[in-house]
Amino acid sequence: MNSVRSLTQAYSQAPWRKQVKLIVLCLLLVVFIALVAGVYLSVTARAATIGREILLMQVDIDDIELEIADLNNQLAVITSSTEMEKRARDLGFEPIEMDQSFYLVVPGYTPREMVRLAPPPSPVTPVTSAMPEGYDESLIDWLRQRILMAGSLLED
Repeated sequence: MNSVRSLTQAYSQAPWRKQVKLIVLCLLLVVFIALVAGVYLSVTARAATIGREILLMQVDIDDIELEIADLNNQLAVITSSTEMEKRARDLGFEPIEMDQSFYLVVPGYTPREMVRLAPPPSPVTPVTSAMPEGYDESLIDWLRQRILMAGSLLED
């Protein structure tokens, strides 16, 4: 009995060693939790920063679109017929009547061809597809046939 007790005492750890192991495990757990929290905070901070940058860029995009719309509006006002007529009169141009105009025939001049964006319409021919004869059954029919063949093989 003494030999069994001496063996268990020899292989059992001292109480201070058990406490050190417990302290080390707790510290490792705290360090692990701190690392996970640090990574989480880092990712969250980056996502928030990028989100804020996206919002600022969206504001810039909206400002630029507003400026483009304003410039298009100014262009429409400047090129309106009344404004163009007023500027032409200021430059010394005068409107003419139909009988005052004349046309010149220029030899060798070929006028521009009209742009054709689509081919002319043609009669619609129906498309007929011919399937090979080997493709006359559905997948379900084929599976049913295979299952029946397998069942008949098992019965034999």
